[in-house]
Amino acid sequence: MGSKDGTVQKGLQSALRENIPSSEEEEQHKRRESVLELNGYIVQETIGTGAFSNVKKAFSKSLNHPVAVKIISKQKATKDVLDKFLPREIELVRNLKHANLIRFHECIETTLRFYIVMQYAENGSLLQLIKKEKYLSEERSKSFFTQLISAVEYIHGMGVVHRDIKCENIVFDKSFTLKLIDFGFARGNMQPVLAGGKIKPVLSKTFCGSHAYASPEILKSVPYQPQLSDIWAVGVVLYTMVIGRLPFSNETNVNVLIKQVSAGPKFPKDRCISDECKNMIQKILRPVNERISIEEMRRQPWLTENDSGYDDTGIEKRYDKKMKLDNSSSDGSDGSIRVTINNKSYNPSPGNHDGHSCTTSRNVQQQKQPVQH
Repeated sequence: MGSKDGTVQKGLQSALRENIPSSEEEEQHKRRESVLELNGYIVQETIGTGAFSNVKKAFSKSLNHPVAVKIISKQKATKDVLDKFLPREIELVRNLKHANLIRFHECIETTLRFYIVMQYAENGSLLQLIKKEKYLSEERSKSFFTQLISAVEYIHGMGVVHRDIKCENIVFDKSFTLKLIDFGFARGNMQPVLAGGKIKPVLSKTFCGSHAYASPEILKSVPYQPQLSDIWAVGVVLYTMVIGRLPFSNETNVNVLIKQVSAGPKFPKDRCISDECKNMIQKILRPVNERISIEEMRRQPWLTENDSGYDDTGIEKRYDKKMKLDNSSSDGSDGSIRVTINNKSYNPSPGNHDGHSCTTSRNVQQQKQPVQH
């Protein structure tokens, strides 16, 4: 009996030893590849953070170039984000293809997270560029503006509205081509519909976006035509590029903001811009029934002047720009860019980009949380 018990005991000990992993196996287990690594991505530094997500730079082995990965936590995101906004964003970005939209690669879902893999924007955001340069010349602003309205015109033609156009959501690739990003608040199937023999717009009742870019109709919390609110935001971006600060404050008091936008944009005396540019901004930042369309923008003198130097897609032909934001761009420190014009290179003065004697040292204000989800 004792001999049998001893045999059983030895057998149990042997079985237990077989199930206990060695220290080497434990180490391998700890070093197991992450979800992204298993899908061929080498994760690098964090390039953006949000309330329930962050964006990391990664190297794609299959594409053989860097990508940006937006990582959304299912535990931190709100129910609305998980059930409504995120599925919309993924569906929309899969089907939108335009030279001035960020390119979508794939979406990976796990139990805890979503991973949205997109084109990497090597030259940072428009907000970073403005903070670095204080403001942009009209020539550069015109190039970027033309590309932006081309992107917005395209998505509107596809029945999509962005609803969160702002300087942070405009980035540049390695050749400094503008890319509109972040379709987190976007919505599809927004084409006008035929009702009662008349074509009527589909109105939105979701009041989203940043305070400083919100149109008067959004601030007043009335159902609004989101295409026209996108156009308002485009006007805010244009003003911010050429002036170097937002036209309206990022005040959270809606009544104060409504008074500001009702009074229209003010142009500071310490910045000299052309009357044509001012007129363009004023015609965009108007009440909804007076706001010009993108088609009308293209006919404005600011965009139709002779020898503009822009091709049909808004790419500037005269300037062979060699512009690159350095790592200091995110903290607003000064830097320079080298521009090649007619085969001659020079470094523009940071305070005098468009030849005027007026300068400004105002920085763009940081954005606050969205108005309403």
